[in-house]
Amino acid sequence: MNDANRKFAIISVDTNDGDIESHTVEVTEEQALVLARVANAIKTFEPYETTGLGFPVKHTHNFPTGECLRMDMGEIPPAEYYVESEKISSEDYYEFLELMPYCEYSFHTVTEIKILAVIGEIKLL
Repeated sequence: MNDANRKFAIISVDTNDGDIESHTVEVTEEQALVLARVANAIKTFEPYETTGLGFPVKHTHNFPTGECLRMDMGEIPPAEYYVESEKISSEDYYEFLELMPYCEYSFHTVTEIKILAVIGEIKLL
């Protein structure tokens, strides 16, 4: 691959009360487009309220996964929030999950998605 065509995604997530994990991965042009579509969908996220556990609960996490997903409190899984509401396709959703950082106990909020385009490379060793 030509160095000038290389792209890297930097994806940052909140795992627990401001503990941010970042992950950098090389992406194809198609994957960069998937990230753009998913980022646009996440930008539309609006906090919502449910009556989880019998009392009102305000949910502010834009992409709760694993142990951070509180379905017992009425939190909506991201597949339901984004795919079933047709904000993104299921293909984009699963491609996005493949690019996400690994976090021991999962994460609840996507805080940043950036694409870096490489314009050159200097190998020092």
